[in-house]
Amino acid sequence: MRNSITIFLFISTGVFAQVDSFPYFSNHTNDITNIIFSPDDKYILTSSWDETIVIHRNDSTCDTVQVLRDFKGAVNTMAFSRDGYKLIAGGQDGILNMYTFSDSFFILANIDAQLLLNNAQIEKLIYGPGMRIIFSAGSDGRFIIYDLVKEKPMILKGNRPICAAAVAIDRMSYFIANDGNPLIQQFDIFGKLLNTFEGHSNDITDLLVTVDRKYLISSSKDKTIKIWDIANAKVAHTFTDHTWSVTDIDMDPFGLYLVSGSLDGTVHLYDLKAQTTLSSYALTGFKVNTVALSPSNTTIAAAAQPTGVKNPAGFFTIPTGLKPRKVVLPKVMDLEPLIAKEQAKEQAKKDKQAKKESKEKPKSTKETNTKPDKQANKESVLEISEQVKITIKDNE
Repeated sequence: MRNSITIFLFISTGVFAQVDSFPYFSNHTNDITNIIFSPDDKYILTSSWDETIVIHRNDSTCDTVQVLRDFKGAVNTMAFSRDGYKLIAGGQDGILNMYTFSDSFFILANIDAQLLLNNAQIEKLIYGPGMRIIFSAGSDGRFIIYDLVKEKPMILKGNRPICAAAVAIDRMSYFIANDGNPLIQQFDIFGKLLNTFEGHSNDITDLLVTVDRKYLISSSKDKTIKIWDIANAKVAHTFTDHTWSVTDIDMDPFGLYLVSGSLDGTVHLYDLKAQTTLSSYALTGFKVNTVALSPSNTTIAAAAQPTGVKNPAGFFTIPTGLKPRKVVLPKVMDLEPLIAKEQAKEQAKKDKQAKKESKEKPKSTKETNTKPDKQANKESVLEISEQVKITIKDNE
C-alpha cells in the first residue's frame, strides 16, 4: 500500500532546505522498529512489531520486493555486512537469523542460518567491519561477540538490558548503554572497563562511533544528541534541536553527516565536521521511530507512525540535497574456505591428542606383593566410590 502525504517544512534560523513534500509508503500493520539501506543503495528494509521484514526498492515507487516472515514476535534490529552479501536480523524471539542477500538469485534474501546466542530478546545487532565477527546485544544484559569462522562466542556479562551499543571500526572498543541508566560505558576486547561517559539525563537510544575512532555519538530520551571525545570521555558538542525523545540516529560511512529522528515528528540533518544543523524536516502528525541515511547520501528514510494510529505503518523518503557519493562495495567475503581451514585445524588437534593418548600405557593394577595372603578368602578393596566398588577375593 502506498500513501502520498504532503508535509510542509518549517525552517528555523540557520537551517535550510528546498523540499516541501515527501512520499509516504505504508507496508506494515504495526510500528516500524528499524529501517536500513542495503549497502549497494538499491533497497530499503523495514522491520516491525508485525513480525516481518519488508524489502523495498529504493526508487520513486518503493515497491515491495520480498517479505520475510521468519520471526515470532517483533523484529527489533537488522544489519548488513559491508559487502552487502549477508543480512542478520533478530528480535523478541531471541533467534538471530542470517540471510544471503543477492539480487542475482531468484529470491533476494535466503535464510541460511539461525543462531541462539543471547537466550533473550535481541536489542541490537552489529556486523563487524571485517565481516567475520557479529555482535549481539540482548535484554539479558549480555553483549556477545561471535566469530562466524570459529563458531565460538565471547561474552561480556551485564546486569541490565542493553538499550544501545556500538563497536569501533578496529573492534578494540565496545560502547554499551543499559536500560534505566543514562551512562555509557566503554570496554576493551577483554571486557575491562576503560571509560564512563556521563552527561545525559535519561536513557540512551542509540550509539555510533566515527570511522576515525575519535568520537562517540549518542542520542537520548533527554531530547539531545551528544558528540563525545573518546580520548577523555568528555562532551565535545550537544545538539538540542529536538523537543522530545530522540529515537534514532544514523551516520554516513565517512562520519561527515548525521541524521536524527524524534517522537516530536522532526528529522534533522547535521554536518558533523562543522557541528551545525543543515536541514530540518517537520513530519506534522507523526512520530519518528527510526531513521537511515542512504549510502549515496542523497536520501533519508524516516520510519514514522501517525500519532495515535498503529495501522498502517510506513516511512518517508526525504531528499537531502547533498552531493551524491559514489557507492563502491568491497569484494564479497567468502567465509567457507576460512571455516573449512578452521575445521581442519580443530580436527588435526583432536587427532594429535588421540594419538598421544593411545601411546600412553594404562596404569597397572597388579599387586606388587606376590606372596599369598595368610588370611584365606580376605577381600581387598582396590577402589571405591558412589558409583564403583572393585573387590578381589583371595583363593578365587
